[in-house]
Amino acid sequence: MTWIEAWKDTFGISSEVPLGVVAFGAVFCLYFFVVLPSSIIFNFLDHKITADLQARVGPNRAGPKGIFHFLADFLKLMEKGITRKKGAPNWLWFSLHSMALYSTIAALPIGADLVLLNTDMSALVPVWTFIVLALGLMLLGLEQRTVSGGFGGLRLAAQVLAGSFPSTVAILCVGFKSGGLKWTQIVDAQGAYPHHWTAFSDQFSFIAFCVFLCGGLILLSVPPFDAALGPSELAGGISSQEAGRRLSLFWFGRFYGFFFWSMMTAALFLGGWRAPEAVTEIARGVAGPWLYRALEAGVIVSKAFFVMLSWVVVSRVVPRLRSDQITGFAWKILCPFALVALAGVSIWISFVGIGS
Repeated sequence: MTWIEAWKDTFGISSEVPLGVVAFGAVFCLYFFVVLPSSIIFNFLDHKITADLQARVGPNRAGPKGIFHFLADFLKLMEKGITRKKGAPNWLWFSLHSMALYSTIAALPIGADLVLLNTDMSALVPVWTFIVLALGLMLLGLEQRTVSGGFGGLRLAAQVLAGSFPSTVAILCVGFKSGGLKWTQIVDAQGAYPHHWTAFSDQFSFIAFCVFLCGGLILLSVPPFDAALGPSELAGGISSQEAGRRLSLFWFGRFYGFFFWSMMTAALFLGGWRAPEAVTEIARGVAGPWLYRALEAGVIVSKAFFVMLSWVVVSRVVPRLRSDQITGFAWKILCPFALVALAGVSIWISFVGIGS
């Protein structure tokens, strides 16, 4: 069953509906029913967890327990004007940022039948797209024509190069284990329980899991690896001249990259959308395909949130690293460990076999 047939079957769409309409509807649903609600929930949980860890009051005024704090932040951003210098070019950053932000949705591993891009390059496509996203952020800093923006852009470029190599090697480790880089192939090679997941199948895969997670966070400049984006010594960094809708787009792009990378981590190493067979059989028998596919989406999104919130806890108790420390960590530690994992996985499958 192709993804088009799966979407039509799930939502009861007539076979006469044009392909373009189905594709647009699929992208619309993924953004407005998966990505956007996830950003709202994560924003709330991030504020609450950070407040608890730092022993201070979290959001508690906008709605019960502060659940509408995201709406207050959004309205506040919409009221603010643009503080950028007149005449500074910005169309290139906006174009690259939007292209990277909205093109990767096709490769979002949301479920066995709901993933839009399921080819032999599915697991590699997001990495190169995130490099384009980082390139857009680098240009955002360089086009400000300020010292803080210029140094921020150059630091970001160095971080992207340092984080992309070990992450790609870690993906190759998973490809060796599963026999391919299709999302369905990677997830089908794993089981529903932790001892069947790639991350815990052998010691080399666990090393690849750690390398992939850290390398991606360096690539995306997620705290505490966010020295390039604007610590105190850069006076606000590359986003210092952004406000209003452009600043909201900047921060949504930051969340989207973190969320997508966590989804990739769940699909590559944590069993993806696999749920226990007893649960999936009940879901199929009770309400048909839509509940089963919603269950798959819920499983992998929950795993992604576990990864994200776990890292939030780590980032709040670990001091921010300097830019040279980040790149040194990537080149001197992550890259050698990634190559060791790749060699180890290659030797492992030569004795045990692919998919073991």
